[in-house]
Amino acid sequence: MNVTEVPNDPKEDILMRRKGFVAALLLCILLAVPSVTGAVYPTVPAQTSIKVQVNGKPLSLSTPVFVENKTTMVPLREVAEALHAQVSWNKANNSQNTVTLSRGDRSSTLTLGSKLMKAKGRSVNLDVAPLSRGNLTYVPLRALSESLGTVVAWDGINKVIRIDDPTQLPIVGTTKKLNELIKQMETFNGYYLGGVIAESGGAAVTTDSKDTSPAAPSEESAGGSGDYSQTNIQVAGVDEADWAKTDGRFIYQLSGSRVFIADISNPPAPKLAETLEYGPDEGFSPQEMYVDNKRLIVIGQNNTVIPIQVDPAKPSVGGSGSSSDSKMSILPTNAIRSSVQTKIYELSDSGKPKLVRETKLEGGYVSSRKIDSSLYIITNKYNNFSYPAIRTESNGNTSGSGDATSQYEPLFSDSGSSVDLRKLPLDQIRYFPESPDNSTLLIGALDLDRPDQDIQVSAYLGSGQTIYASAKHLYVAIAKYLPKGDGYSQVTQVYKFRLDQGNIVYIGEGSVPGTVLNQYAMDEHGGYLRIATTNGDMRASGAARSSNNLYVLDEQMKTVGTLENLAPGERIYSTRFLGGRAYMVTFRNVDPLFAIDLRNPLKPAVLGQLKIPGYSDYLHPYDDNHIIGFGKETVEVPSKGAGADETMAFYQGMKIALFDVSDVSQPKEKFKEVIGDRGTGSELLSNPKALLFSKSKGLLAFPVELMEIKNKEAIEPGGFPAYGQFTYQGAYVYRIDLETGFNLRGRITHLTQDDLLKSGQYGFDYNKSVRRILYSGDTLYTLSESMLKANDLQSLSARGSLNYPASPEIRYKTDPGSPSITPLPASR
Repeated sequence: MNVTEVPNDPKEDILMRRKGFVAALLLCILLAVPSVTGAVYPTVPAQTSIKVQVNGKPLSLSTPVFVENKTTMVPLREVAEALHAQVSWNKANNSQNTVTLSRGDRSSTLTLGSKLMKAKGRSVNLDVAPLSRGNLTYVPLRALSESLGTVVAWDGINKVIRIDDPTQLPIVGTTKKLNELIKQMETFNGYYLGGVIAESGGAAVTTDSKDTSPAAPSEESAGGSGDYSQTNIQVAGVDEADWAKTDGRFIYQLSGSRVFIADISNPPAPKLAETLEYGPDEGFSPQEMYVDNKRLIVIGQNNTVIPIQVDPAKPSVGGSGSSSDSKMSILPTNAIRSSVQTKIYELSDSGKPKLVRETKLEGGYVSSRKIDSSLYIITNKYNNFSYPAIRTESNGNTSGSGDATSQYEPLFSDSGSSVDLRKLPLDQIRYFPESPDNSTLLIGALDLDRPDQDIQVSAYLGSGQTIYASAKHLYVAIAKYLPKGDGYSQVTQVYKFRLDQGNIVYIGEGSVPGTVLNQYAMDEHGGYLRIATTNGDMRASGAARSSNNLYVLDEQMKTVGTLENLAPGERIYSTRFLGGRAYMVTFRNVDPLFAIDLRNPLKPAVLGQLKIPGYSDYLHPYDDNHIIGFGKETVEVPSKGAGADETMAFYQGMKIALFDVSDVSQPKEKFKEVIGDRGTGSELLSNPKALLFSKSKGLLAFPVELMEIKNKEAIEPGGFPAYGQFTYQGAYVYRIDLETGFNLRGRITHLTQDDLLKSGQYGFDYNKSVRRILYSGDTLYTLSESMLKANDLQSLSARGSLNYPASPEIRYKTDPGSPSITPLPASR
């Protein structure tokens, strides 16, 4: 093929004579929506009030643009010129025209009439194919601009489309700058004690999601060997790692330090196809996994003991206790290096996977996401910062060998290039100027389809707590407690990154008052980030009293919509965003369910609310007009020692409810079911991945730890509600529909009668605790760490089982935060 560059001679290219600005752009032009067939290209009247800027400079277009399928189509040449991109055309057989645009190390190739764009060696689906009109070629504005490395944002208030190069955060770079940042941390984030700054808000928290990211589907998709369930995720197309997965032919699950792969091709006789066991010498502890039709990905923590080497000629920090000691050096802070290790296996029909790649990323595991063949891993590396990192002597030299600085440089490896650990030097570590932090936030990005491409590591002085990802962006939120008068103010800082096909591009940051509960408190829709927070203390009074709020941030992370002071004196227990609405549950003594209108992102408003006993920890969509809530029933009793009208709320059994929001001004609790007595709980209440739901099958299932009061007549009237006694653990399987609500079809347990007799008030053999319920074809599977059970999906009759080999470990559940013994956070 002969590739020639389009000439730039003004006489030959009329598009380079830009004479005016006529643009037909609407707010919705920046939304990415599913592709449609057919092609009609209407001409939209010009709207001169909307402007386009490229790196802050107005862009004048000589010809009108138009909107097709909610996608802005622009003249290729003019936009390319404004971005300083090179344009090359290839004409094959006079039938199809292909154009390649190059800008720096970026390039993209588009073909007239084709919805596939080649960018960075990969295919990208376009909503609208490039087309020719007269002597002009039109291409999708956002797809073209972002493929060339820019950031496109809609400023709805000023009616400006901004195309900019990515914001470049400052680089740490040198030891001198590192020392300056460490010193700033004394003011921003901690207490300066003995030369060491105590960590504040840097702990890894694993709670945890196209421009518009749809909500996760209510139906489980079919594929592979047939119809099978998938992990309950927040955003469609954005996979989340879990304790167990299935591809329809095999079930993959964790059990202590092992991964079991069970062959379920013959449900009456499931068999163990393979066991991946990680011995103590390896130091690897698996935590979560992904499975697709080609690979198994196991993510876990790797702890490596590091010998401590001390130079006896130099006193260590804390030796003299003086930060002004000119001979001060640093004692290594940890004898153990903690890293997140990712093991990537190639799957086979035999169920025996082959390890093909391993990566390590220093720090504690925060979360991860997988989008198509791109994997993103987020870690926090805690730095026990001391000041100064390296003492600069009066002669300009630095004391020490440089090892002191190197402890702040994170380590990583990728067996695709080398199994050896490599350091990310200071000149590749960036920081957030207004928020120095004594941790390092690391984001590792892998293109799984390109093992020859090394893991891309981005490092920032900072940390992450709550992770939300859309199909296009990653949001990292962290709570900050800033000094304010005699107290402090609560602020959530949110950092935004573009997920760029196995790479990370920093977009910007924003902040809102209050703190977020979990990943479901954030959502991206139409380019806007919606975020719900609780601000203040629900036990306080006056200005310090808690309130609940919802904020809308635009693509530049500026707050453009605000709804504040919902349910004063309460806190958020659950939030769910569904398109142009949000549903929020707050609680103290009763449960207000708020329905919030977000169709106008600049003016969020309450549509209606419902007050009922109890609360919901998790909200799941049933359909457009019905929401399922999972939480606890509550009862109010007089508060001893308080006023005559004061009451306290105590949680009771687990509650599931179906809310009708057809009339959003008057939400209704259409059906409800209460399971057990006080103390009954489920992993679902803290981890939505434990839910199995299929609307088409009328299927609802989740694990329950049942607590029951044997003799309710013996409870003293008016006294504090009593806890139940443990009586059962297993899967509760319901039929759900809009006519009859919840109908318990049956229960499935892995505990024998002997196990139940041996159980105590709160405990039992937790290796037999059912944690996940999956289905494949016509079979329902329940999984615990010790076994797999197969039951008929319709009748729930037993079909088969598989007992896993006993673990060499003796595992005890000692977490005092177990749902069976945790007091109600809101009161008692």
